[in-house]
Amino acid sequence: MSDFEDLLISDDRDLTLDAGGFPVFCSGRVSIGQDIKHRILESGLALQLIGERDPRKIARIKNQILLLVDTDERIRPGTAKLTPSDASNETYWLRATTMKYGEIGVSL
Repeated sequence: MSDFEDLLISDDRDLTLDAGGFPVFCSGRVSIGQDIKHRILESGLALQLIGERDPRKIARIKNQILLLVDTDERIRPGTAKLTPSDASNETYWLRATTMKYGEIGVSL
């Protein structure tokens, strides 16, 4: 049994259901990644990146996201990295190392 168990949320921000229509649970690395992604989205920081062209503002927002990730006690401090996942810089890939489950990666 994992220390962290949660309902699995799909990419369209809805509950993931199994074939019988029951919610699917996730744990460990998936649960932590999901929690961190939702924390970043709820903070409004990811929204601030959309359409921002000033490199200084982008760097400040990215730094705030990394600091937010570092506050999670399940993440090894200083391991979070945020990189653009496409040429437009509209989608970012966040990677970090958990204290117990190894590396996680989520898209923002």
